[in-house]
Amino acid sequence: MKKRIVITDLTRMQHGNVCICGYDKDHNCVRPIFSSLGISEKSLIKDGKPIIFPFALVEFDFISPRPEPPHTEDTIFFSGSPKFIQQISDRQKILLWSLFDDVENLFEQPVLTDVGFSVLDCQGPRSVGTIEPKNIHKIIYEAGPDGVWDFRMAFYDNSDTYYRLKITDLTWHYYCNSFRGTGRDADSIAKEMTNVLKDKTVLIRIGLSRGWAKFPDRCFLQVNGIYTFPDYLDGKTFMDFYEHANLS
Repeated sequence: MKKRIVITDLTRMQHGNVCICGYDKDHNCVRPIFSSLGISEKSLIKDGKPIIFPFALVEFDFISPRPEPPHTEDTIFFSGSPKFIQQISDRQKILLWSLFDDVENLFEQPVLTDVGFSVLDCQGPRSVGTIEPKNIHKIIYEAGPDGVWDFRMAFYDNSDTYYRLKITDLTWHYYCNSFRGTGRDADSIAKEMTNVLKDKTVLIRIGLSRGWAKFPDRCFLQVNGIYTFPDYLDGKTFMDFYEHANLS
């Protein structure tokens, strides 16, 4: 079944894979999935141009839903079927389709803080949504124990609850890491991006990871997308930073 969705989430994963998510014309959330091998970043591009990116209207040929709570949005699609239709200009309108007052209202279950920020796997009505942070405290940019550089966002939601979440927004990573080739250090990039967000209206997409071997019963919270008004990207996509980004 062919269906068009507006892409709202383009999430960086391991091994060069991505997770994508969007909304159909009836405001239903859909997460296209392909196979256990994941969706390659290369499949986002055709003939040197991006076909899947935030606020692109993309047509997929879907096979069937495969909900696994809290990832109730999963739907299998035919490989090679995505077709770019057009770019949507009213970004804020699309994001407001899925706006929640705070993080716990989004997931409709308690957020656990004993090990990071997580919710229990196998329950809950959704795995992704939009919030407007009450206050963005700061952006953190640092290398983890494995040497991989990661961004985190520290913020308060409208219930005055503090969160410190990993940023998995693919475009954000391409944009920020493109600075590393100019001699900028991590602290200066983090401070600049903190100031960028403090000066604008910000809507963020909060999503849930899958359970993994160390914590099979947990889904950890992450920042899937960061959108500012006015747009800090000036309408650019991840492809505009592709050649200059060092994601190692």
